[in-house]
This record gives sequence, structure tokens and C-alpha cells, in this order.
Amino acid sequence: MLKLLNLATYSGYLKNFNNNPVELEAFLKRHRLDGLELIQYDPWKPSLVPPRLIGGLHMRFWPTWLDFWRMDLPQLERQFGKISTCRQYYGGERPEALVEYYREELKTALQMGVKYVVFHVSHVRPAESYTYRFPCSHGEVVEAFLELLNGALEGFEADFDMLFENQWWPGLTLLDREVPLRLLEGVRYPRKGFVLDISHMMNTNTELSTEEEASQYILDRLDELGEVAAYIKGVHLNSCLSGQYVKDAVRIANNGSGCRDRVTIWDEELYHHISKIDRHTPFTHSSIRRVMDRVRPEYLVYELLAPSLDVLEGYIEEQDRALGWGDQAPL
Repeated sequence: MLKLLNLATYSGYLKNFNNNPVELEAFLKRHRLDGLELIQYDPWKPSLVPPRLIGGLHMRFWPTWLDFWRMDLPQLERQFGKISTCRQYYGGERPEALVEYYREELKTALQMGVKYVVFHVSHVRPAESYTYRFPCSHGEVVEAFLELLNGALEGFEADFDMLFENQWWPGLTLLDREVPLRLLEGVRYPRKGFVLDISHMMNTNTELSTEEEASQYILDRLDELGEVAAYIKGVHLNSCLSGQYVKDAVRIANNGSGCRDRVTIWDEELYHHISKIDRHTPFTHSSIRRVMDRVRPEYLVYELLAPSLDVLEGYIEEQDRALGWGDQAPL
């Protein structure tokens, strides 16, 4: 098992290590981490994050993309204000821009020498993230994603794992067998599987009040997945008990005075809202060991967000204690 830490190629994060790969590597070793799951915010620079430190690549994702893929102009105008600003968000004015982006990022993954890449398979419009009223089905999102990904995979060959991460929005939630089985069947690539994101699974149940409840809830969902659970190769470990916030936000958004129908992708408040739903704090209860024992992942990623390096170190240590590792290496 590889024990990894999430890191974005964002100058604000890299300056925590003085833009020095030696300091970054020392940090990883100090916390018995085998490397990084990288996500490209700015283009990857090997001089800042050498390939030897990268275990996996988290592919870029657009939380809202299906309307662009379908070129639903009324919806795009509602979300962006005007169509011309789509280029700033998607990197182009036609759906083919998404295909081309993924083609290039898959090539970057080869250059990095990663063990795996991971995709989000979900779609949510800005207003729906408040109202939780989703007109789009899980199946619709998955079929469109298959069109997009298979287009990017034409002529591509690699030997890394291609994994798909659960969300709580329409798409892949890992709450049933049909959707993940469709992905396994439909993606034209031989090495396929899933990443179980603990917080995202917790976000599918707004009634959870403790991490111990969350662990049992996740174990129950794994039981229901049956043979699909065997394809879970990675875990994003973090915690989020945001159920009460979500219930309050949904109630406000769906009453007359709190309508969010005109919220756009550019509204800063939208990002604050999402960060309150998906907080990426450490999982601290020892019950998570039962989940880990059940899944036995090849890749364990401490996917955490912290305001400073000192806080991040504390978060890592908290998750180590929850897993019962303490001062011992995970393997």
C-alpha cells in the first residue's frame, strides 16, 4: 500500500516548502508518506515536484460540465452570465476542449510515471448545490462521461490504473451497483477501478452525527456493493460531518426568500458553500480501521485541507492515530 498526501501545484501551497523539492521530500519522509497525489492547479513543473515524489495524478475536474458538453446555451447563459466566458472556465468554446484537455493531461501522467490517475464522475449546476434538486440522473452523467473519456482515450496506451472517485452529486456515488458496473463496462481501458472518498460518502447521508456512525454507514454501503467493492483500489481519507449545515442550506434555498436560481459559477459565495459541505478535515475515530481492513486499498491518500503547514502536520498525525499507526510505519 502506498500512503500518499494530496497536493495541488498551486504557488500558495508550494511556497510552504519554499518551492524546494528537498524540503517537500523531507516533509513526506517525516510523516512516513510514500509520495503525493498531485492535482494540477498550475502546470506541473518537475523542478518543483519531481516525478519520484508523485504516486498518483488527480485529474482536473469541472463540477459543472454536462450543459457545456451538450451545448445547452440557455443553461450556460444562466450559469456564466454570458456564453463568451465559457472559454475562461473550460479552456474553449466547444465541448472538444474537454476531450483535448484530458488527452494532454493523460500524457502528463505518463511523463510523471504515476501508478494511477483518478477522475471525478459527477455533475451539478451551481443552484443545485444549494437546493439539492437534481434534474439530471446518475445514468445521464455517466453516459456523457463515457463519451468524453473514451474520446480522450482514443489511441492512448498506459500501464497505470484508471480510477473513478465517488461524489454525492449526480454521477458515481457508490450507493448502487448499476452505475459503477456501467463504468467498468464502458471505459475503453483495461485497468479500471474506484477510489472511495470517505468524506464524499459521508456527504450522501445528512443524518450522520458521529464518525463512528459514518464508519458503520460506509461498511453497510460496501456490503450492498457486493462484487463491485473488490474494484476499490484507493481511499481518500478525510472526514466531514456537515449534515446539519446541508439541511439548513437546502431549507433556506428552497423557500421563497432564499432562491438560488440565478447563482453563477463565478459567485465567490458558491465556493465557500461547497467548502462547508466538503471540509477535508482529518478522520479521528478508530472505527475507520474497520473500513480500511475491509477495503485493503493499494493507495491511501490523506486528502486534507489545512490553513498552514503546522495545522496540516497535526491533521496527518491525527489520522495516523485513528488508524492505530502512531509512531509505526503503516506497513
